[in-house]
Amino acid sequence: MAKQRKKKITNSPQKTPQQKATPSPSFLKKHWQEKSSVFKFIAAFFGCMLLFYAMYYSVFFENYLKGPILQVQTSAGAMLLNLFGMSVSSSGDVIAGSGISVQVAGGCDGLEATALLLAAILVFPLPFKFKWPGLLAGVLTLTVLNVIRISGLYLVKLHWPSGFDFMHIQGGLYLFSFVTILLMLIWANWALKGYKKDQLINS
Repeated sequence: MAKQRKKKITNSPQKTPQQKATPSPSFLKKHWQEKSSVFKFIAAFFGCMLLFYAMYYSVFFENYLKGPILQVQTSAGAMLLNLFGMSVSSSGDVIAGSGISVQVAGGCDGLEATALLLAAILVFPLPFKFKWPGLLAGVLTLTVLNVIRISGLYLVKLHWPSGFDFMHIQGGLYLFSFVTILLMLIWANWALKGYKKDQLINS
């Protein structure tokens, strides 16, 4: 009787379905570093603006911050008008005098233009020592400009009522957009020159 050969049984590793690897923090960091500086600037800028709008349209801002900000700006606008001999008063977000009144509503606070400028400066790839002067100057310039705009709208309504809507919507939008871009370019030119000078000194 022929001997049957015993088949050698070997335990071969069982094939398992490929599992999707979870990206590690180091991988994400490396992936982010490999992106171009322009892409990183745009992504960070839009991230900052999303955070701003999340705050700007939040219930907390609407209930606790919006009113006081508008009131301060309205009072400053009234003070400016009184400095130039206009007899006006402010109450809340309304400037009144000479039989007319102007209400400063949300969207007329200049915060969106200010946020655009601050976000662009913050995410610009330069050391912070070159950023803080731009942040400070930008906030002060746009705040003062908005107070002048509020005072100007009162004068427009007083002397040119038919042009109020145009100056309120188009004038404010174009003016603030132009000034915001101009301030960004002025700061970037100054900051880049300072950064290059530092690099030459330290090299």
